[in-house]
Amino acid sequence: MESNIQTYKDIKTQSDAVLHFLQHLDIEMIDSVLEPNRTYQDFEKNTFVQKLGYALDEFIQSGDTYLNRFPGQCNSEICNYKCKGFTFIGNNSGNYFDLIMDIKEGVVQDIYECSLFKCFNQIVSKNKRIEIDKSVLPF
Repeated sequence: MESNIQTYKDIKTQSDAVLHFLQHLDIEMIDSVLEPNRTYQDFEKNTFVQKLGYALDEFIQSGDTYLNRFPGQCNSEICNYKCKGFTFIGNNSGNYFDLIMDIKEGVVQDIYECSLFKCFNQIVSKNKRIEIDKSVLPF
């Protein structure tokens, strides 16, 4: 019997798996594939996963079953200018979050929110911004 991950044809790397499970709002699988001894958005993995899980719950409570993904980059010259990431938009609510993803050789090194994100797709319609870390105010 083949494993569950092998049944997903688009998953070739750990970063592919993280993106896939983010889009499918599956916090348990995200938790299982993120590297255990890293920090994400300056939080220990367990804390980050808990906060991310609350954010994904907000999408689900808004009626979303999937997050559409659009590439872009940080547009702030004072922090992570031109670092690559994605806008994730709920398929029903239009709610979103913008995440910078530091990926090296197919492995996610870090994930963090971006408050000045520029989506390459200019016609993307965004509704309410969902925050992972509610203790930080946007710029």
